[in-house]
Amino acid sequence: MAIIKPNNNTISAITALPAAISTGKALQIISTPDVGDLSQASTNSTTYADISGVDLVLTPTASSSKFLLFLSYNIDTGGNGHGVGGRLTYNHSGISQTEVDDRYGVSNSEVHADRLNSWQTQNYYLAPNTTNEITFRLQINSSSNGELIYFNRGTLRIMAVEYA
Repeated sequence: MAIIKPNNNTISAITALPAAISTGKALQIISTPDVGDLSQASTNSTTYADISGVDLVLTPTASSSKFLLFLSYNIDTGGNGHGVGGRLTYNHSGISQTEVDDRYGVSNSEVHADRLNSWQTQNYYLAPNTTNEITFRLQINSSSNGELIYFNRGTLRIMAVEYA
C-alpha cells in the first residue's frame, strides 16, 4: 500500500485542517451533580410526573446552539407486568415542560415485563433557538393500569453538550 503525503508533507508536519473543512466546536459541557443521596421516588399515576431534585439548568451561549443530551437512570417496574415510562423534558419559557422528542409515542423509554430492575439510557438532539435559561427534567409515569413503579433518583444523570 502506498503512503499518501498530503501536500507532500509528512503526517507529523500537518498542524491544522484546510480552511474549507468545517469543524464543530463544543461551547460547554454540563452535567447534573452527584445526587446519590436522594431517596427513591414512586408513582402509580398514568400521568407523567416530574422527578424532583435532579434538574439540569443551563443558559445557551447562542440562539443557534445545538445540544446533544445524554441521560441514564435506574427503574424498577415493581411487579410482574407493570410498565414504567420515562421522558426528558425542557422548559425555556417558564410556562411548562415540553418533551424533548415526542416522535417515539407516549414514552421515550417504556418497559412492560416481568419485574424489571434496569438501567435505561437515552440520547437526544435539540436545537432550542433561544438564549433563555433552559431547565431539563425527567418525568416518569406508570404506563400500565396505574400500578406502583419505582425510580431511583440517586442514579439519574443528565448531561448536555452544547455545540456551534
